[in-house]
Amino acid sequence: MARTHDDGFLQHAKMFASYHHEKWNGSGYPHGLAGTNIPLQGRIMAIADVYDALVSERPYKQPYTHEQAVDIIKKDSGVHFDPLIVEAFLNIADDFWVESLTR
Repeated sequence: MARTHDDGFLQHAKMFASYHHEKWNGSGYPHGLAGTNIPLQGRIMAIADVYDALVSERPYKQPYTHEQAVDIIKKDSGVHFDPLIVEAFLNIADDFWVESLTR
């Protein structure tokens, strides 16, 4: 594959996709990484992915409310999610909700 000027972007995209199922406590997959051994991209995407899954309708479930989704993420701070990333998310959680209404 030819290299492009976007290789840096693609490397970040790979990290977002590859590590967002890792959990802060090490119980995630595919590598069972824990804490700061999980690349930052994965720790950020983990919250975005879970939030989106919670507030979206699925064939097997109704969507959670924004408040319920935020509460679930807050409760999983230090277990599923990096506490510092959760803190940052909580500071912009309402922006997540507004953004989700525009899609």
